[in-house]
Amino acid sequence: MTAKVTVLEDLGDASAGLFDAVVQGGDPQPLQTVLIDETTLRKNLLPMDPISWPPLQDGSLQGNFTTDVVVDRDGKVRELGTNIAENNGVIKTGEHAVESMRFKPFVINGVSVQVMSQITVPFKIVRPTGIETFESPQTFFERGRHASFPAASQGTPYILRAEFDARTLAGNVEKGRYEDTWLSETQWRREAWLASSHYVRSRNGDKSYQFAEGPDAGTLRIVFRALEPIPALDTFQESDWRIKHDSVNGANAIRVLTGYESPEGKFDVEQVRAFWFDNNGLLLKSYFKGIESQRSEFEDFNGIKIAHRIDLLKDGKLGMRIRVTEIAPAASVPPKTFEVPKHEWTRAFTDEAR
Repeated sequence: MTAKVTVLEDLGDASAGLFDAVVQGGDPQPLQTVLIDETTLRKNLLPMDPISWPPLQDGSLQGNFTTDVVVDRDGKVRELGTNIAENNGVIKTGEHAVESMRFKPFVINGVSVQVMSQITVPFKIVRPTGIETFESPQTFFERGRHASFPAASQGTPYILRAEFDARTLAGNVEKGRYEDTWLSETQWRREAWLASSHYVRSRNGDKSYQFAEGPDAGTLRIVFRALEPIPALDTFQESDWRIKHDSVNGANAIRVLTGYESPEGKFDVEQVRAFWFDNNGLLLKSYFKGIESQRSEFEDFNGIKIAHRIDLLKDGKLGMRIRVTEIAPAASVPPKTFEVPKHEWTRAFTDEAR
């Protein structure tokens, strides 16, 4: 479309009725829009046919579709706003269902008004015929966390130590150290060192702390992620993840993946996040930020199978090997161990649980 200005001149003296918005034969009442809550909105909702949700191969089987809505003075849905659903595959059906809703007109002081509100519609779907049904991504993540990571088991307080070799920004290969002291979900400290760099995350009661110093603090953050890679449950949409059978080094596994994957099964490791679990829930392999993490040499600690060897690969080449050197019950630990004065931290912009 091309628009051309044909006249631009001084308005001059305007007539008294120039800005009169009343249209001949139009509605004499001015349009009034009122914000109401969902409970009030639903009181005027007229009966409607049941919603026919589509069968979907991926995503949550049940949840809610939520949207902002504008209902006009006749009780018809005039406009939808932002949509949210636990499974993106239901959004179009949810939009159509809400657009088809009809309401008794909303009247204030004897005058019909337009209303704005939010409305939530529960959905429950099934998988298409012939498609294998898997448990939810959340179930795999929680099972994997409890099977392989002692901080998630709510069990015996422990101290875990590990060592790794990594190349520093200065170009030297140095030996690094990692230590995790855990008493409870509200008292723990994770700490790592490499050359002159130091990184700490800690919690003591309702206070959390984070401290980083040195040029290789970023490498130490990768060590933290490699040792506990499963995302926190409050940081992802289940509908973003896809599940299928796969294998890791010849062992049967379940793969849980988010990100683009070609019809041939190829994906860009820089863009996807993926986790491979065995039949017992043990995490065998993962991808995060283009790094492949392979876990092996599992040993038992109070019923938890802990990987004592974690290999980090970039473009198929070994970049770092982390070895757990010790895990033992924690003795008495002074509360001040879990404090990092002047470095209180509010968890944000990270999907790590700790």
